[in-house]
Amino acid sequence: LFVKNKICSADEIRARYEIELESYSKQINIEALTMIDMASKDILPSVIKYTTELAASINEVVSAGADASVQKETLDEITVYLKEAKTALTTLKADQAEAEKGCVKCTAEFYRDVIKADMAALRTPVDILETLVDSEYWPMPTYGELLFEA
Repeated sequence: LFVKNKICSADEIRARYEIELESYSKQINIEALTMIDMASKDILPSVIKYTTELAASINEVVSAGADASVQKETLDEITVYLKEAKTALTTLKADQAEAEKGCVKCTAEFYRDVIKADMAALRTPVDILETLVDSEYWPMPTYGELLFEA
């Protein structure tokens, strides 16, 4: 249609297509790198710090002769999601390092099919951890704070 109506040549259409694919890949790459950075430097260390404090609290409660089962269940739950987040982060890092596939279309498809799925796999446990970790330890504003506090 564009060629027939002399709006663009076939070469121009192909060039625009490749530019859009490259732009898409760059945008997802930036998002993935940001996610890797936030999870590695902020979120996982904060969760580890919180679990360390929670474990110390459990030891103190037990040594005082009280029941610490609720704290222990909370620690166990957080640890499960922490491990899941770490595994997902490792996968995202590895896949992101392999993202450049040579052809522009192959790279864009890799970002669409692999990297976005890896990012979703990391986001799931992190979103749950946000609800479990004390807000004092959470390194950024929570969704609730963003939505309901000025």
